[in-house]
Amino acid sequence: MYALIEEQKLNRIFEEIGSLRQELKADKTKNSKKLSETWLDNQEVMELLKISPRTLQNLRDSQSLAFSKVGGKIYYKASDVEDYLKGGYNG
Repeated sequence: MYALIEEQKLNRIFEEIGSLRQELKADKTKNSKKLSETWLDNQEVMELLKISPRTLQNLRDSQSLAFSKVGGKIYYKASDVEDYLKGGYNG
């Protein structure tokens, strides 16, 4: 048996589907922003800043660059590295 759907009802269904898609996209974007904070290890930071291990150690010691230590490995937020770079920007 086939059921016929009025054009108005069908359009309303499509509108609801579109609305749900928008909400899902918004949620996905919001969640990805929370999880998007990238953490970099020592090697990545040294390569980005073109500095030696000792210079990176000095940045930690002087509290010029925030870090987190997990299981003996040190990580830096990408945003903190960017802020450090901006702090020395002379434009």
